Amino acid sequence: MRYYDLMKDMAIKFNLRLEIVLCAREHGVTVAAHRYQTTRKTVSKWLYRHKTSGLDGLKDQKRVPKTIPHKIDRQTEAKIIQARLKLHTFGARPLKDRLGIPYSHTAIHRVIKQNGLAGKRKRRHRKRKDLSELKKNLAFFEKSQIDTKDLSDILNYWPLLRRLGLPRYEYALRELSTGACLFAYADENTSTNASKFADYVACHLKRQGVKTAQIQWQSDNGSEYIGCVNKKISRKSAFEKTLIHHKIDHGRIPPRCSWLQGDVETFNNIVEREFFDIESFGNKEEFLGKAYSYQLYFNHSRKNRYRDNKSPLDILRERFSGVDEDVLNLPPIHLDSWEESLVAEGKESGYHVPWPAPINLVFA
Repeated sequence: MRYYDLMKDMAIKFNLRLEIVLCAREHGVTVAAHRYQTTRKTVSKWLYRHKTSGLDGLKDQKRVPKTIPHKIDRQTEAKIIQARLKLHTFGARPLKDRLGIPYSHTAIHRVIKQNGLAGKRKRRHRKRKDLSELKKNLAFFEKSQIDTKDLSDILNYWPLLRRLGLPRYEYALRELSTGACLFAYADENTSTNASKFADYVACHLKRQGVKTAQIQWQSDNGSEYIGCVNKKISRKSAFEKTLIHHKIDHGRIPPRCSWLQGDVETFNNIVEREFFDIESFGNKEEFLGKAYSYQLYFNHSRKNRYRDNKSPLDILRERFSGVDEDVLNLPPIHLDSWEESLVAEGKESGYHVPWPAPINLVFA
């Protein structure tokens, strides 16, 4: 497919532009232009923007003109502001009619908004429901979001972390079609630990019959996922090598666009309120045991109002009846305590992890 058609159809263009830059740096501008069916000028443009502005250069730039001859003059702006303060319930259209301003209502609204006089916009639930409908059409584990949460800023957990040596970081992977979440813990936020977590989850999915070659994991641009952000060579991080080994597609979001990680960020907020803010722990083993219990509760019992008041297990039984329910049952581990993954060496990795407990015993 041509570059133009890809850009027109893609919701997030950042990944395609990054692929073009990496291809051009490795194989040259001509090869990249031929592979993506575009011009050398387009490839050179993204190379230049990436070189001068880094990842931010691959984002869409504003196309606002530097000068606007027909812009509202300051005297009229002051008149609009004064009228809005007096008639605070009047929007742009009523103010235009009342004052007889010879500018459009959109220009008047811009003045109101820029001066902080616009009222709070009511939340529109329809858009969120539309996103929910999109997720209902996803295949099981087709798309997931992975993120790292620093636990040291949680008031209730911080003293226990220091006194008992509990893990500081949580690695979480949230599956979008059901909302299920798998997670593990670590003392250090490194690409090695991220790769261990990815290998741990990927091997579990393979045991349950999930074809990892047909799934995508989305992450931010943290160094634990992509390596050094300022690296000058295209060397893969340990996490990226692990995904390549398991044939998992890796998607990245643009810088400072955390809203694209909304599902896993929501889980980070939920687990803080429902687990870390209320639980206490005597040692690391008790911590991992309670974390495992919470994972079983979240994936099997906790109802999600955003998903028609159903738990991930309810959705799994309803939409993916042929999938083994044990796929939602994976004990959290302490990543630093396990030997390094052998994925980077091209070997099969192996962890001596406890076998997931039967659900009927856990809830007995």
